[in-house]
Amino acid sequence: MQILKTHVEFCSDLFPQTQSEMEKWGEQIWGENLAKYLIKQLNQFGVVTNGYVVEDWGYIIYLENEKYQPIWIGCGYYEEYHNGFLIFLNPSQPIIRQWCFKKINILDQLIELANIIDRILYQNPNIKKIKW
Repeated sequence: MQILKTHVEFCSDLFPQTQSEMEKWGEQIWGENLAKYLIKQLNQFGVVTNGYVVEDWGYIIYLENEKYQPIWIGCGYYEEYHNGFLIFLNPSQPIIRQWCFKKINILDQLIELANIIDRILYQNPNIKKIKW
């Protein structure tokens, strides 16, 4: 049985806070540079994105690929470390409800996306302490 990985934390100095994030959030929220990096890397793996949206906790990356609907990726600063970040898949459960009665199994899509994110993180030597 494979463990479903939906949240990954890591450390890196590659994704500093942007000027607009500093002005809007102070030192509490950032991840715009991480969102941009993920979008570029996901596209190289054939995962088409529809940009990102800022939230009061970080960033949402929406996926355009039909096969990954209705999954989205969240990312942002992780306060556990001074240079920590968190990426997560949502929904994080393999069975979701669509409409009132229909259940959809998205286990394969979640596993595939987690594996892609894992490869993106591990291929960059400036990303450390990767922990699912």
